[in-house]
Amino acid sequence: MNQSQETVTYSLETILMRIEGKIDSLQKDVTDLKVGQAVLTGKVEGIENRLNSLEGNQKYQVWALIVLLAGAIVKTFFLSSNP
Repeated sequence: MNQSQETVTYSLETILMRIEGKIDSLQKDVTDLKVGQAVLTGKVEGIENRLNSLEGNQKYQVWALIVLLAGAIVKTFFLSSNP
């Protein structure tokens, strides 16, 4: 096997600058993700509030339907005139 050994020299300053640039980029990405998460959390809370409101309205509608049906049954059987 014939392996060639190559020596690559970079200045330490150049390497550290590249690493710092990558770290800064990662920090910016993390900050963007945190902001996005906060926005999504706010939207989820808004959806949760709307869903709770909708569930409450639905309960009232069901009770109104039950009362109407009970009233119709009472009227039909008990308040109708007997011929």
